[in-house]
This record gives sequence, C-alpha cells and structure tokens, in this order.
Amino acid sequence: MAITEGLDGVRRELDRLDRKVVDLFEPGLPPEAVRSRLDAAPDELIAWFGWADGTHAEEDQTVDDASFIPGYVLVSLDEALEFRDAVEVEADGDTYWLPLLVSPAGDFYAVAWTAHEGIVQVWSYVDGAPDQTDYPDMERMLRTFVESYRTGAFEVDDEGYLDMHPELAERVYDAINRA
Repeated sequence: MAITEGLDGVRRELDRLDRKVVDLFEPGLPPEAVRSRLDAAPDELIAWFGWADGTHAEEDQTVDDASFIPGYVLVSLDEALEFRDAVEVEADGDTYWLPLLVSPAGDFYAVAWTAHEGIVQVWSYVDGAPDQTDYPDMERMLRTFVESYRTGAFEVDDEGYLDMHPELAERVYDAINRA
C-alpha cells in the first residue's frame, strides 16, 4: 500500500461514515514546495503533503468535525513545522521529525527521518501514556487506521461523534504491526 493509497483508504472510510472532514481537506502541495521546506524530505512525506496540506478550519468547527482519526486532525505543513518548533522531542543530530496528526491536547502522530536512511521511526505520542506507539512505517500506520475504521475500532457513536474502542484498536494494531 503506497502512502496515497492509504490516505485514500482513510478518506473512503470517513466518507462511508459521512464525516464532514472529507470536504475540509486542503489541496496538496507540489513536491518542490515540500522539499524546499523539509531537509532531506523522504518520498513518503512528499506524498503525504501532496495528498492534502491539512484541514480547512471553519468558524464554529469542532475537533470532531475535523478529525482524521478520533481526536486527531491532519495538519498542514506550516502547522506541522510550527508545532515541531514548539515541542521538544529527543532526536539525534542528523534526525529530523515532523508531526502528521495533532490533537488539541498536544498529542500527536509523527515521523522521523535521516538524509541517509529515510524514515527511521513512525510513532504516536500521548501525554501521560506509559509508552509511545510505534509503527514500522507510514504505510502500516495508515493500514492500521483503515482497518480500525473497517472493524469498528473507530466508529461514530450514538451521539454522532467519532469514537475509538481501545481494546479493539489494540487488536487491530497488533495484527498489522506485530505480525
């Protein structure tokens, strides 16, 4: 599964659930625009920001309206760079990192890369959680999201909000990322 196929898969699931965010994705950036802003940008990030450059914000919009996965919004390259500059993350001197999805609480999904190795880590950070969740690569992170929607680990609750069932989400994660 290529990055754009994974993003398209999440979009299809959001569309199936009639989520407003489907109409809020901003147009993607050309590859040169991503490369000029990110040192040694790997192809996966060029594809990610080429697919959509964040989520359009509207007046009176809730986080739920804009959620790509429950509680997390797809951020633009500008927002990602701003967030990165405001958050301290331990990294080796030759490692770059960037958030891809951010929650209002400051939790995030991010990717780290080096000029020589490409992507070296994909993870989610939740403040107060004992451990971070690691993904082998961006494709499996996206596959985890798609399967979470398909299995009901991510679903719309009785009040119309996008919700997550932690136990089911963990089973989906394990099946895809620990195999």
